[in-house]
Amino acid sequence: MEYDDFSDEGMEARARSFEQMLASGETFFYDNDELGQLIDYYLDYEQIQKATVAIEFGETLYPFETNYKIKKAEVYIAQRNINGAIKLLEKYRSIEPHNGEIAKLLGDSYALTLQYKRALECYLFALNQDHGNDELLIRLARINFALGNNNKAMSYLNAFPSDFGHDEVSIQELIRLFLDYNHHTEAIQFLEKIIDENPYNYSAWYFTGLIHQKQDKNEEAINAYDYCIAIEEDNTMGFLGKGNCLMELDRFEEAIEAFKLSLDNDESDAEVYCNIAECYENLKDDNAAKYYYLKSIRINPNLSDAYFGLGTVHKRALNWNEAERYLLKSIDIDQYESLYHIELAEVYLIKENSKRCYYHYEQAYEIDSDTTEIILDFAHAKFELGDIEDSVTLLLDNLENHDEDPRMYYRVASYAFTLGHFEKGYNFLHAALGLDATEYELLYKFAPFTENMENITNIIDLYSK
Repeated sequence: MEYDDFSDEGMEARARSFEQMLASGETFFYDNDELGQLIDYYLDYEQIQKATVAIEFGETLYPFETNYKIKKAEVYIAQRNINGAIKLLEKYRSIEPHNGEIAKLLGDSYALTLQYKRALECYLFALNQDHGNDELLIRLARINFALGNNNKAMSYLNAFPSDFGHDEVSIQELIRLFLDYNHHTEAIQFLEKIIDENPYNYSAWYFTGLIHQKQDKNEEAINAYDYCIAIEEDNTMGFLGKGNCLMELDRFEEAIEAFKLSLDNDESDAEVYCNIAECYENLKDDNAAKYYYLKSIRINPNLSDAYFGLGTVHKRALNWNEAERYLLKSIDIDQYESLYHIELAEVYLIKENSKRCYYHYEQAYEIDSDTTEIILDFAHAKFELGDIEDSVTLLLDNLENHDEDPRMYYRVASYAFTLGHFEKGYNFLHAALGLDATEYELLYKFAPFTENMENITNIIDLYSK
């Protein structure tokens, strides 16, 4: 059999031939290895039903072949029937106790159900059957990281053959492992080792940039991405990473240039155009921002960030109806982003639509209840719309969850003074000053008349000295 028979194109043709023969109802012979490759092809492309049919066909031809039982367990795993896979694999492990493939897949099943000690036992047994197996070493490292045995995990990673990690797939596998457990230092050390051996390894430089970026070390990340780009000038990922870092550093014009060089003529360009638009927003060029947000939407009509960006641009231009339309669309696509609800609530505040304004603040707080600013903004919306008593009640109802934030106390004090509830105002002013006396101007911001009240000035002076 030719190697090309197992390329994607070759396997697609063999799959069609196999399916046609099944449909014909004829009895035919299939080589064991060919059928195994075909099942793997179906599993790789998540064609679970076809994989199941191929497995059943294989079992009729080779009733005593354990490999089809293993493939059936892989189908169970793909269907998220992990307990079914474990039960099947344990049964055949008792029949073939020295089968390393069964042990490895059983380890995968136990790992998926967080039964790490059992997974570890299975992987160690499989490794004893196949010393130096790269996949097993990675699995053992992952399990030991999960168990907190970091030194043991690193010992498995250090056991890799010297040429391991020189290809992109291997590097990606290991970096994903390090990132899953936040071992950034170890990831950089691993990548530095590869770069020392091969300074022109594009993938190693790219992932070095990615790790630095995740650590908010944007300057170091840009340097790594620049090396990555120098090695392969027409790559897009290096430019994209560099653009993201430049954007974080507020170097928006440079970021735009990098983003434009990262365009790939596919659906991923939608997010790149969205980033470019955001850069133009920061440069106060709203016309360019609108242009690129619209380009983004033309490529991907379901990109919520692009609609949100258009909404904020129109909001700044005081185009309230357009702002409302685009912000509603962003929420229609992603209703669980609190910022979308906050921006729309502010539009309804301007339009004095209290019902919708309050609804969207409530939605934002339900999504992100740890953020004090949402409650403060919601309370001020009630204040602006004339529901001052309700604004105080809202703050008091949520004070327990935000009782270490002096802004809550200053705000209650300012609204209480506005309502003429001076005793309550004084009590909350004392509490606010006790938490942070340097923020006393928050009182004047929301109740400016208090700046001329001698009693209040004396209380502030008492805490400020």
